[in-house]
Amino acid sequence: MLLLLSQHDTCVTKKFSPVGLLCFCGLIPFQLKAGGDFEEAFLRKNKNGATPDVFVYQNAITPGLKTVDITINDRATEQLEIHFIKDEGNSVIPCLSREQLKSFGIKVDLYSGWEEESTNSDGMQCEDLVKRIPAAHQHYEDAQQVLHITVPQEALETQHFTMIPEKEWDHGITSLRTSYSGYFYSSKTKGYKSNSWKTDDTTQNSTYVNLNSVGSLGAWRFYSVDTFYRNPGKSWESNHDRMYISRDFASLRSNFQAGEIYTKTSGYMMGSLPLSGVSLATNDRMLMDNQFSYAPVIRGVARTNARLVVRQRSNIIYSTTLTPGPFAIDDLYSAQVGADLDVTVEESDGQVQSFHVPYTALPNMIRPGVTRYSTAAGKYRTQGRSTDEPWITTASLERGFEHYTLNSSLQIARDYQSISGGIAWNIGSIGAFSTEIAHTRHRDTWNNDRQSEGSAARFLFARQFDSTGTSLQILGYQYRSKNFLDFQEFISKSQYQNIDGYSRGDSEWDRRKRNRFEMTLNQNMEGFGSLYLSMSQDRYYGSQSNSYSISGGVGTTVGRASIALSLTKTQDNANDNNMVNLSVSMPLGHADQNLGSLSYNLNRDNNNQYSQSLGYSDTVLDNRVNYSANLQRDAHGKYSQSGSVGYNGSLANVSAGVGRSNGYQQYSAGMSGGVTMYSGGVILSPALGKTIGIVETQGASGIGVSGTNNAKTDYFGHAVVTWLTPYRYNTINLDTASAGNVELKDSSRRVVPSEGAAVHLKFATRVGRRALIDIRSQKAIPLGAMVYLEGEDEEAGIVGNNGIAYLSGLDARADQYLTVVWGKGKAHQCQFILPAAPETANNPDSWHKKQAVACH
Repeated sequence: MLLLLSQHDTCVTKKFSPVGLLCFCGLIPFQLKAGGDFEEAFLRKNKNGATPDVFVYQNAITPGLKTVDITINDRATEQLEIHFIKDEGNSVIPCLSREQLKSFGIKVDLYSGWEEESTNSDGMQCEDLVKRIPAAHQHYEDAQQVLHITVPQEALETQHFTMIPEKEWDHGITSLRTSYSGYFYSSKTKGYKSNSWKTDDTTQNSTYVNLNSVGSLGAWRFYSVDTFYRNPGKSWESNHDRMYISRDFASLRSNFQAGEIYTKTSGYMMGSLPLSGVSLATNDRMLMDNQFSYAPVIRGVARTNARLVVRQRSNIIYSTTLTPGPFAIDDLYSAQVGADLDVTVEESDGQVQSFHVPYTALPNMIRPGVTRYSTAAGKYRTQGRSTDEPWITTASLERGFEHYTLNSSLQIARDYQSISGGIAWNIGSIGAFSTEIAHTRHRDTWNNDRQSEGSAARFLFARQFDSTGTSLQILGYQYRSKNFLDFQEFISKSQYQNIDGYSRGDSEWDRRKRNRFEMTLNQNMEGFGSLYLSMSQDRYYGSQSNSYSISGGVGTTVGRASIALSLTKTQDNANDNNMVNLSVSMPLGHADQNLGSLSYNLNRDNNNQYSQSLGYSDTVLDNRVNYSANLQRDAHGKYSQSGSVGYNGSLANVSAGVGRSNGYQQYSAGMSGGVTMYSGGVILSPALGKTIGIVETQGASGIGVSGTNNAKTDYFGHAVVTWLTPYRYNTINLDTASAGNVELKDSSRRVVPSEGAAVHLKFATRVGRRALIDIRSQKAIPLGAMVYLEGEDEEAGIVGNNGIAYLSGLDARADQYLTVVWGKGKAHQCQFILPAAPETANNPDSWHKKQAVACH
């Protein structure tokens, strides 16, 4: 365009004239005809110059092998190395074989014309997807290195997207890490003095420490959870919760555990049991998000090539293309479980089909066609004094169907057996309903080994009314017979009765829960906030009294202030308790300037007495420091003050607090963090999750890492990403702005860690001097020539316009020998020496000062 304008400079004026406009418009047809072609020599200084290949091809993509992320219908599948080749139209397109397309979940055999595989001029097996499948489309996003493939819904094997392929999983490296948290608490109460008696000042100290350890070796994991505490006036005590090994198996989509474990169950009647044994159960976390919870199957018929759009509360949550004929959408994923779906099918002839799909789901509903199971066997683990730890075997099974889910569970021990079964059913516009029935049989060792049986039933109903913004949930145990005992109740009663010298009647056991009723109602009041109401009632055996609770509240916003009012009424054993609470919180400052927030609370108790509190809190230094101050007035008119401060550091999080009132003082201090040990050393960090990433930037310290709460690489170039999502794509980015004199060859990584993995993320770096060089030579050095450091194969920089080059990774302490290359042979090379940087100029921020060198 620039060359053409130089040939028609008579048309270019400071003002637009009719003649100038016609001259300019006359260029447009020529430009359209030329397409993306241009004179290649324009980018060279002479005919022997370096040619940037990216400008040669129509779509500005160079051929070759590229590592790209594949998405099918906007769903990420995997990361592969794909060959990009030149087609007949001089564009660069991906070369995808039939087997690769099948591995992406595309039904290539559904269409005709695939009898013979295509072959390009280089002998590679490449299929033209757009020609093979009607309405298919592919697009490569070079900047993000993502290949987007879109195919009709019928051409997609939806079961392929149940989980990320195992070949992409990263089990991490061998490591041992511990996440710790603890606090120290001290309170001092002033003694009382009078004419007749006095009390001394008392001080009470308590300490608590929790350790959560994880070890990894290949695909195997080791977990341990321990607590240590010291109460006032007592010695240290410990509570060992569990320790076990674990491994996931992709072929079974299951998790194996051995050691001190907890069982899983499909229903709500039996509960989880602590065992010393083994278990094998479905691991839901391996599955993709659209395989977790229940969603209805959307069915219909498309008359033409069409586009399907699913909306939920006016938001588009799903869209795909359809070919003529019946369709079934069974991979829907929505974050708003319970909101109805509005479906439109936009036909190619302009006509639109619209229909409504009711959507109410319950927590125990799963996808149609999905099976979930669990099995476990071992000795029951009891707390405290134990006279017997019986063996028990448990099993559960769930199966999802289009409108309902079936579940069952089983527990078998020497003197105890139980079985349960249930159904959860989506009944369309009526709502969702579930019911579960359990039956137990046990030998009562405390009652002359008498055989007893009992039953229990549970139901749940839920409905979301989109038109009014109302959600309703009703839960109830309609019946729990007197002899019904779950396994933990059975063990508790039998063990207490079998302890020598211990006598216990049935009065406590008679007052066991007979039935329970719950109701929860939530109402969205559009722009006026929300309202909720909840009620519950319990009835017991051996007692005419019952207990109940009623609570309700409303929340709204006025300006920037949030206001909530709640009322609670409870009754238990003829004891009534009525409470009212009003809370107000308001951020200070403007939207772009945070000055902390104020909070106010007012409480009224059962005796019609009021207590109040006023607080202020804020965070500073990029949220690394938080602090708060509070003033309280109790129901007796006494005042107290308290304050706290916390620091979220890259090595640990620490906090401290203080409080005082008339005759009372308290102090506290806490700390939490993590310690990671592996072959590369020991790294300190904030508290760790189960799955982490270990970042290494060799020799480069102070580089910020995403997802680490302000953490930067330490002196050795190490940092920890404290939390990763297992079996999902996780992207870890380095902050290039904090790199200083470090050149990052790759500042981003994407990994799929298995659960409990410590993924090793080693980033290639070049640490050293940066320089801006003006290369002067008798030879004509073209744009795009490469600069290499002597003895290295990787370039130190690229020559730009007028011989200017930006170089990195240089040693500032010694002379550097460099070679400029723009072709083959000595005639297309020259060498120069970059002198060592003087100490006075060794400032990381002075690299942009241009330095001239002679290249021979």
